[in-house]
Parts: sequence; C-alpha cells; structure tokens
Amino acid sequence: MISILIRNKNEAKSLDKTLKSIHAQHFNVPFEIVVVDDNSIDDSIDVANKYGCKVVHLNKPFTYGYAINFGVQHCQYEIILLLSSHNILISNDFSEKLVNYFADPKVAAVRCTPISNIKQVVQSLDSIITIDKNNYSHSNDWQNLLIANCSAIRKKVAHEIIFNETIRSNEEKLWCLDIMENGFSIISNTSCYFLYNKQNKTSALIRDLTSKYQIDGIEPKSIGSFLITLFKSIPWAFKIALATWYNNIKIHTLTLLIPIKHRKGEYK
Repeated sequence: MISILIRNKNEAKSLDKTLKSIHAQHFNVPFEIVVVDDNSIDDSIDVANKYGCKVVHLNKPFTYGYAINFGVQHCQYEIILLLSSHNILISNDFSEKLVNYFADPKVAAVRCTPISNIKQVVQSLDSIITIDKNNYSHSNDWQNLLIANCSAIRKKVAHEIIFNETIRSNEEKLWCLDIMENGFSIISNTSCYFLYNKQNKTSALIRDLTSKYQIDGIEPKSIGSFLITLFKSIPWAFKIALATWYNNIKIHTLTLLIPIKHRKGEYK
C-alpha cells in the first residue's frame, strides 16, 4: 500500500501531467494521492480534485522540510512516495518495485532515478546501491542520497525522525544522514525512472550548494579554482560572443540579399 505525497504551489499544468503519469501506473496495491498545497491561486486544487486526490493546505509558512512532515501526517500508508508536481513517472511499475525494496525493515528510503542522469541510469541497469552508516562515502554517495522530488520513505521512520524544517533545501539528504546514524539504510540507483519536467534556475543551484555547505562544511569552490575558471573562460566567452555576432550578421546579410537575387514568380 502506497501513499503518493506531492508538494505543490501554482503548478496546475505540471500537476496535471504528474497525476496523469501516476494513473498510468500498474498498481498492484491500494494507493492514495495526497497533495500538500501552499496557497495556490491557480487551478491546482481543481486539477487535484479531478484526479481524486486528498488535498491538504499548509497552516504555516512553507519550507521543504515542513511540507514533507505535514504531508506525512496525512498519509495513511507505510510507503510514501515523495513527488514534485514537476515530475513525470516514466516506469509504470513503481508500486511493485517499491514494495519489494521496502521488504527489508532496515530500508528507510528508496531513491528513484532521473532519466536526465545518464550515468545513474546506466548504473541502475547493473544493480542497485544500498547505503548505510558503515559504507557511506560522503564524496561518492552524497549524490546517491534521496532527492525529495521523487523518492520513497518509510512512514514509521519519518514519524520517529522528522525532516529538518529550517534548512532551505537538501532537507532530504540531511534526513538520510540522520536515519543512517540510527541504523537504517537507503537504496539508490533503482530502476524506477522519472522525468524532472522543469528547468533549474541559478538561484536553486546556489540554494542547494549553500545548504550542502551548511550540512558538511565543505567549501563548494575555492578562491584558487574560481580564479582558474574565470581566466580560462575569458577566451571561451569571446569565442562564443564572436560566433553569435557572426551568425546574426550572416542571417541579416543573407536576408537583405533575397530581393536582390530573386524575383517574385521566378522559382529558380
């Protein structure tokens, strides 16, 4: 039995695609869809109701961790698939696979695989990765920890060890570190595939790098590496700018020559 928990704010069009992909699944167990809505003013609620979702509304200011904790309280089943309203499920056998992954009571979370990450997709064809306190390598496995836009968690564990509600992002990765300290494990590189249907903004990247630094204290970039990148990029920037300028001038020139080289009604 699976609860699908979707965080949403003003994403009616994306939410509709997400819910369509859910209903295209081959569910072999009972399931529910819980939409945690952050005061949407578009048609999100109508879309959710159209697909029979349970809609719950946040009762205090949004943070990613708070939205998960609040949503978990409204889920009735033990396996909870955390899903963003921008995601489209590609595989149609999520339920069967998730039930199998959680057969081991020590497994507290399962990370699904974005099809945009070619390396992880290829790795998932070989085998899954099981990560716990004993084998976790921060430099190698940080990227294999949960991504809250499409990962599953065990409800009982999420009740006992809640998500941090103050950190701006990476709340799911911080939660992974907490649950591993408490003896649980995480399965990653699974063959549950999804498409992230949104372009990341620079602000989101900086937010994620900031929260990672707040967690592990590892500087994301040194001054030395920044200066090297800066000076190496100058010739590249000029090259790109020159190529763009040349292509624009070429298009305008060829366009200008059209009435000079050709005549109406002559099709040579």
